[in-house]
Amino acid sequence: MMRKLLAILFNVTMVLIILISLSYIISAEQVRDNPLHIPSVLGFTPLTVVSGSMSPGIETGDMVIIRMGNKNIKPGDIVTYRLEDVLVTHRIKSISNAADVAAVFITQGDANRIPDYKLVERNQILGKYVIKIPMGGYIRASLRGLPGMLIVMGLIFISIMTEVLNRVMIRANKMQYHTNQ
Repeated sequence: MMRKLLAILFNVTMVLIILISLSYIISAEQVRDNPLHIPSVLGFTPLTVVSGSMSPGIETGDMVIIRMGNKNIKPGDIVTYRLEDVLVTHRIKSISNAADVAAVFITQGDANRIPDYKLVERNQILGKYVIKIPMGGYIRASLRGLPGMLIVMGLIFISIMTEVLNRVMIRANKMQYHTNQ
């Protein structure tokens, strides 16, 4: 039972690492042509959190996945927006909809005591938070370049070999069971 649980845990971990690696590879390819482009895969963008402003819900080093687009945003939503050359992921505290002015959003990090000093316009918002992968940003950063690719390939190889070994062991146990009867 314990062996099966460890195999499942290992496979889930491998799938997460492979998905994070693939997102990085696709992102790197998209950015190579246009460094200012925010890469996405099927409308979702992985981003690494570099500050504790959304702590304790989202920590430094976590990877957040955002769905690209700035529609249907309401107070309480966590969004990522561009503030000059920086991407910020904060919660919408309120929306100001003056009749003669486009909607502006007041944002605030969950760990911050006061709202952000700059108002955010709709066109600055890149997308809405979907999910986080704890420590995923650290994993993604460690898998950059050739060493990272070799690690991923090695992990895929180990995963395949583990699965083959498990199947061989199951078959051997079945054969032993049948010969003992």
